[in-house]
Amino acid sequence: MEKVKVFLPDVRISYPSLVEPRAGLQGGDPKYDATFLMAPDSGAAHSLNAAVQDIAHRAFGASAEKVLQQNSPVKRGDDRENPPAGYKGNLYITARAKIRPDLRDSNPQIMITDPATIQDRFRGGYHVNAFVEVYSYEAKAATGAVIKRGVAAMLLGIQFKAYDKPFGGVSLSASDYPDESQSAAASSEYKPEPAPMAPAAGAYAPGAAPANARYGSAPQQGYGQPRYGSAPAAQAPQQGYGQPRYGSAPAAQAPQQGYNAAAPQDYEPAPDDLNGESVPF
Repeated sequence: MEKVKVFLPDVRISYPSLVEPRAGLQGGDPKYDATFLMAPDSGAAHSLNAAVQDIAHRAFGASAEKVLQQNSPVKRGDDRENPPAGYKGNLYITARAKIRPDLRDSNPQIMITDPATIQDRFRGGYHVNAFVEVYSYEAKAATGAVIKRGVAAMLLGIQFKAYDKPFGGVSLSASDYPDESQSAAASSEYKPEPAPMAPAAGAYAPGAAPANARYGSAPQQGYGQPRYGSAPAAQAPQQGYGQPRYGSAPAAQAPQQGYNAAAPQDYEPAPDDLNGESVPF
């Protein structure tokens, strides 16, 4: 495989997927990607076309032009049946990568990793500088026969350059809206009361069994129970071997662990202990 790194200065970005990778087609791996638009006579277009020609001739020799007619990464916006905004009259290339590319602000010392900032700096229609790796590929069948050859581009990095009118939509800002602060303040008497807060997870509710109660464990200290270190109160016997048979008056039972009750962190189950997966109901 032949490859070369190419710098694309002042191109417009289109259909970027830089926060999360885009799902692959036909079960392929998800990938980050972006399309870059450029005028045919721009410096970016000259550098890109030269790199594609160089890689194709190095990889495929006399078959280079034929291969590029079928599978070139550089395409003409005018060849699309319904060109999206910004494509008409321009060349474009789509570059992809399995890992997120290096993203930089206008100050190249500032890396961009925050999703909100990525969406703000790399919106379709904005101007960027980009690095791509142009490479050759050759797909073969299990028999070894070549089924597809071509040149493609891997996405290496993007730098924000300048804002512009976004593609495919209208951009709104705070200055587009009226200030309604006085209207909101005047209507505050109709503001609904906040809903009562629900108990925090794990909080004790009166009458409820403690969340960490376990089968056979001693009762937890609560209101009205002896303090730690004092003589324990008499406990009701646990039902087990030698206890009254079914139908006789049952002895008072200590609280049993409820189904799905949480276990303490230091709990280590015995080999025959039941868990949620072995309970047959």
